[in-house]
Amino acid sequence: MLTLSSVKTLRSLRHRNFRLLMTGALVSSSGDFMQNVAQSWLVWHLSQSPVAIGVIAVFDTLPRLLVGAVGGAIADRFDRRRVLVITQSLAMLQAFAYWLLVEFEGIELWHIALLAFFLGVVNTINQTARQSLVNSLVPKEELLNVIGLQSSVFNFSKIMGPSAGGLIIAYVGIAGCFLINALSFVYLIFNLYQMELPPREARRHEHGIFADIRERFYYLRANRRMLYIVGISYVMALFGAPYNRFVPMFATNVLHVGATGFGMLMSAPGIGAMMASLTLASVDKLRVGTRSICFCVLGFALSLTLFAFSHSFILSIGFLAMVGFCQVGERALTNAVIQTGAPPELLGRVLSLFFMDRGLWSLGGLIIGSSASAIGINWSFAICGAVCTAAATALLLVSSRQRSEALRHEAAPTVELVAVEKK
Repeated sequence: MLTLSSVKTLRSLRHRNFRLLMTGALVSSSGDFMQNVAQSWLVWHLSQSPVAIGVIAVFDTLPRLLVGAVGGAIADRFDRRRVLVITQSLAMLQAFAYWLLVEFEGIELWHIALLAFFLGVVNTINQTARQSLVNSLVPKEELLNVIGLQSSVFNFSKIMGPSAGGLIIAYVGIAGCFLINALSFVYLIFNLYQMELPPREARRHEHGIFADIRERFYYLRANRRMLYIVGISYVMALFGAPYNRFVPMFATNVLHVGATGFGMLMSAPGIGAMMASLTLASVDKLRVGTRSICFCVLGFALSLTLFAFSHSFILSIGFLAMVGFCQVGERALTNAVIQTGAPPELLGRVLSLFFMDRGLWSLGGLIIGSSASAIGINWSFAICGAVCTAAATALLLVSSRQRSEALRHEAAPTVELVAVEKK
């Protein structure tokens, strides 16, 4: 039975096009996370090296930095649904190639690196196009609800995918994860073709694609609040987000659980993230500030540090759930600021600059992997938590000072007016 609260939370699903996109994304994203689990498990058991995990992370997320800007320009220049169909078809081919290599025991680390890099390029363009398309599927006043629902679907997939992936690895084998992921793309592509969208308005582009890319930097430089918010997401990407690459080390060396336990650990952030997403989806009005984003970063840093020194499987799951809650809260709130504040003709490019933070996951993964080899993974996580804490605290102080200055400027004319009236 649907309650009033649940109806309010799911209100954006009454829009058919958005509903088609979300149901397709649920199936496809679950397959993606299943493949992520299989890839992490495969790399660890092929190499037994945290450095190798970090190196693969470089190839997985480096495309965010290399083609992120171009992806934003593509989303603003071309039909976004057509871009999504192409990127999802390419991702399906990548998953089939992965399955064949693993099934016939020809997989090597350099294959994984190459396939991860290819998928990174595809997903960089895909994510920006999908987020830009969503903006046109629902009224602007429902964007926070849409962002929350999108995130909840994504993170529900983050629960389903790893859990299923751990079971499939344990009872079927790693190759099964890649095959199921490849088949999952068919449903999303079918749903994209089912959408009924108005003809895309043709826009004349007088300048080249690199001029389009420069335009977004000019816009962000002029908007300091948005610049600072995007900046702290970059800190999170470098020193926080790569944590999930190293969960296999905790599963085997610290907590001593097998593939099923590993799948549960990988699912825990998804549980917390889904709770954060549903909370945001239930909010009626959009009230996003720098402080709320910074508090999410502080919560993330504390939870990650507690997980690093936990030797309890149950507590570790709880800490990872809090990590997921705070991480998704930070990203969803930042996304909401951009979706509602950026001009429509610049939306894809500004979003791509935000999504480029994932390109730093590669460098962050390499730094954490190298640090783990030298001082241990737990102390490496603690240092990362300290860096995130310092960045959030600094931004809170800057924001507080700017707010005080703005209030003084607003009050100054009033004081002068009172003085004039007395005269």
